[in-house]
Amino acid sequence: MIEAKWYLDQLQERDAQGLLRRLRSNPQMVNFASNDYLDLARHPALAEACAQGALKHGTGSTGSRLLTGSPTIFAETEQKLALWKGSQAALLFNNGYAANLGLVSAFCDSETHVFFDRLNHASLYDGARLSGARLHRFKHNDPQDLERLLQTNPGKGWVFTESVFSMDGDLAPLAQYASLAQKYRVGLAVDEAHADGVFGPGGRGLVHELGLMDQVDLVMGTFGKALGCAGACVWGSQVLVDWLVNHARSFIYSTANSPAVVAAVSRAVDLLDQEPWRREDLLRLSGLLRQRLQAEGFDILQSQSQIIPIVLGDNASAISASEFLATHGFWVFPIRQPTVPAGTARLRVNVNASHSEAQLIAFVDCLCAWRNS
Repeated sequence: MIEAKWYLDQLQERDAQGLLRRLRSNPQMVNFASNDYLDLARHPALAEACAQGALKHGTGSTGSRLLTGSPTIFAETEQKLALWKGSQAALLFNNGYAANLGLVSAFCDSETHVFFDRLNHASLYDGARLSGARLHRFKHNDPQDLERLLQTNPGKGWVFTESVFSMDGDLAPLAQYASLAQKYRVGLAVDEAHADGVFGPGGRGLVHELGLMDQVDLVMGTFGKALGCAGACVWGSQVLVDWLVNHARSFIYSTANSPAVVAAVSRAVDLLDQEPWRREDLLRLSGLLRQRLQAEGFDILQSQSQIIPIVLGDNASAISASEFLATHGFWVFPIRQPTVPAGTARLRVNVNASHSEAQLIAFVDCLCAWRNS
């Protein structure tokens, strides 16, 4: 057996630095940590769709999509998702990590230049590593720096960015990126994981809100956040989706998702149009909390979404604030390096449609009490 002492020493060192991660059960608190932005995860209609999907199609898919794991609910839902986004085709993945890993590695190789926002999600970076592509990182949300890199690295290339950034809550300048992609004849792929369900008409994402559907080659979105389910999807032309079916290793070599979950995803798309008040409440409450935090002098970076970082600087402060808030009934996580750059440890506050104005005000008051303690 392997000697575990070295691993124990490393874990203890991480703990001393305030960097050790631990699994936690969901406590009975006001939850500011969840990605369930529209409060759909416990919606009775989704539970019923999931149950009926399991009864009709089974709880397990029984294999990969290219073998036995493609019951009719998959193709039906992909067609529905393509119509919802106004795309030629859609392809379901088991989760956002698998989608991004497959997306980047399928379209990029050692001859491809890939241009990443420095704050892109780890799944995109892992896809680049798997592909062996020539990685170029541009400054966060900086079209001028991206153009500098495009000018100096001609040839086959792709630009990858999030639309709503998962740790800063700010929005990418997608229109400028689309213009640059067209100018330099490179592909543009946008991760809408934190935008789907929240931004755009009917929650179709920031790409739709900006009217860029015909200028973005590939869009990735997830269903485990605002849609309250699980899984992910990539949208694009039929040719590009067919390429993924043939080259995305995380798709080809994975047992497909549960048909029951896919049935719930299909129903969740309907709810976005049927219950628009959820999105409206979320955007209103997010704006209220951003204003309140800024008025109290907290650094929330350039957040323009339901994700609101409260930058506290060092790990100890972020942990202390999280623990203080927990003792007063508020659940919010400290986010530390390597997830965010050193010196920018923070609380990441996720607003959802179930929050009340009173809860938001009480949260800010409690955070001020911690600062003054």
